[in-house]
Amino acid sequence: MKKCIISINQYADFVKATDSKKQRIIRQQKKPNLFRIAYYQLAKARIRKTLKNNGSLKHIDDALANLSARVPQSKRQSSDKTVSIEALEKFLMLKIPKVFKDENLEFLNPKQFKNDIEVNGISIIIAPEIIFKTIINGNEVFGGIKLHISKSNYFDTEQQQIIASGICTFLEKNVTEGKQIVLPEFCISLDIFGSGFISNSTAKKNIISSYKKECLEIIKIWDAA
Repeated sequence: MKKCIISINQYADFVKATDSKKQRIIRQQKKPNLFRIAYYQLAKARIRKTLKNNGSLKHIDDALANLSARVPQSKRQSSDKTVSIEALEKFLMLKIPKVFKDENLEFLNPKQFKNDIEVNGISIIIAPEIIFKTIINGNEVFGGIKLHISKSNYFDTEQQQIIASGICTFLEKNVTEGKQIVLPEFCISLDIFGSGFISNSTAKKNIISSYKKECLEIIKIWDAA
């Protein structure tokens, strides 16, 4: 039987979903639409660029100018333009975590690491957009960030904490080795229409694996789908 695989965003969504939405989430994860359109690409790219460039907002200003000049040819393009502009304007109001102002921050290519973790018999794809490391008190310290933009399906604080916890586990299992350290405060879920930047904490480090009942439910629906 095919292994149960779910993305961290869908896992966080599942935890709070209605029964019918749970079925839909698992169906989509089991048989993904290969032609699904990726939305808000420019906005996401420029937010990533800003975070990797000491929080320089020039990338956001450039994107806003670019988007304002676009002439949409369809309803989808029109919606993409409107939401992208709104997302970037919201981002400008957020306080960027201090760590991204660190001149010595080194960014690693997420594609060079295994992108999933095993949790309660389920394979959860974390795939953070950004993985970084810095030196604190002589120690190599790692962190990561996962970005989410959805006006109609934003996450609450608990769901963002699940994602931040997933990043923490992912970095510990798939990225760091030896004496390298993962700092929970550097494991961040960024939901533009949700609660902005939410970081993990030592107390909530393993929250991702605490939803055992939901994991059993995911496996049950997956096997029946």
